[in-house]
Amino acid sequence: MGKKQYEVGKKFEEELCWWLSQQGYYVIYNEKGMSGSQCCDIVTIKNNIATLIECKNLENKNGIFNFDRLEANQFMAYNKFKEKHNTNMIIAIKWNRKCIFHQFWFITILW
Repeated sequence: MGKKQYEVGKKFEEELCWWLSQQGYYVIYNEKGMSGSQCCDIVTIKNNIATLIECKNLENKNGIFNFDRLEANQFMAYNKFKEKHNTNMIIAIKWNRKCIFHQFWFITILW
């Protein structure tokens, strides 16, 4: 990942954290370095429900998200989260100045 791509992604994560906090969520931002990775970008809690959020910035014009961008550690985190009877893991995709939310379980069914 190049520095520009990293900075664009980080800005989206920070914007989403701010917006979620304005909606009343307790927000934990798992900030990473340029070469690091983690299980998810954001964890939110509201009404005793935790949600893992993976953020992706989509810059292509056709609006097609390549699922190969998801990493093995993100699938492992979802499976561990699910083992504890949690199912709220979403992918937040920023495209065309909009944020689209997809349930992670739907993506795992496709595999």
